[in-house]
Amino acid sequence: MRPLVERAHMMVVSSRHEGVPIAALEAAVAGIPTVGTAVGIIADWAPDAAVAVPVAKPEVLGEAIVALAGDEDRRLLLAERAQALAVAQDADVTAERTRGLYRTLCDPRQRRVG
Repeated sequence: MRPLVERAHMMVVSSRHEGVPIAALEAAVAGIPTVGTAVGIIADWAPDAAVAVPVAKPEVLGEAIVALAGDEDRRLLLAERAQALAVAQDADVTAERTRGLYRTLCDPRQRRVG
């Protein structure tokens, strides 16, 4: 799958609901920018590392795809920024942060009464 992703000019995500689209993360790691609906990390990363458009607006998504396809400099900039974010949010780092959060939440010294 990676060779196919690496040949792409962009990743397009048209979800109505999404948390962390794995395909967008894989594309980011491969240096491919994402244009998609403003859900999950796409909304979080926009406008610096992704292009986000309103959900259920296919004509706006189409316009964003055409605009990004015609702007190589912007594609490269978004790809570079998204790649840095994706690498920083890898599974091991995320898992360790989650374990740390659970440790903090489960620590009786952290509980508040009242």
